[in-house]
Amino acid sequence: MMAHRGSMVMAPGNTIEAFMDAIDYGFKYIEMDVCQLKDGTVVCSHNFDLERETNGNGWLYDKNISDLKQIRTGDRSHPENMQPIPRLTDVLEKLPDHIFINIEIKCKSLIDFTIAKTIGKMSRSGTIPHPHIISCFNPFVVVYMRIFHPELYVGYIVDDYRFGILTNWIHPDFLHIDASLADDEMIKEWKKHKLGITMWTVNSKPAVNWCVERDVLCVITDNHKMGNL
Repeated sequence: MMAHRGSMVMAPGNTIEAFMDAIDYGFKYIEMDVCQLKDGTVVCSHNFDLERETNGNGWLYDKNISDLKQIRTGDRSHPENMQPIPRLTDVLEKLPDHIFINIEIKCKSLIDFTIAKTIGKMSRSGTIPHPHIISCFNPFVVVYMRIFHPELYVGYIVDDYRFGILTNWIHPDFLHIDASLADDEMIKEWKKHKLGITMWTVNSKPAVNWCVERDVLCVITDNHKMGNL
């Protein structure tokens, strides 16, 4: 079981508090989203658009880390417990080294490889000490990682069955599938390609059991009660 953006029960997702709460609930696998700032700093955030989940405005890729000092996330989801947008390096320092992390790369465009380059360098240099996988919706980023960082495990995220066909060309290690798309025929098809399959976002025990019965490799969940499964 993998905690989606940490645990969002008490704190906004993609914050240090949310990640640490997930560990307290028993999760040993955590998913996080990362974006790159103008000055090259990598931060944990699901969106570039600050209006979506913070009290700030504008775009993250136009900001430097110093611009985020007064900005807090959770403006809509946790107004009583808003949190700073954390640097990825600060998150890594807090997480125990045995925690497995799924780092989902967020890109400005299909041909934006800036954060892919940064994350690749961080992984290769040992700055990311945890066992980890890099994942992305962007098939070009998957190809970039395959070519320049073949030592890394890479997951291709799919929320439209038609895009899954690209796996024949981009060769990810894992396919991360929107659970609403899942059926037996689809799972059988992708297993032919010897892909590890991850389902997101699966929030009920019956749905988890369905995945287990079909040998789905991993389940990403928002349900904090799944931490000890």
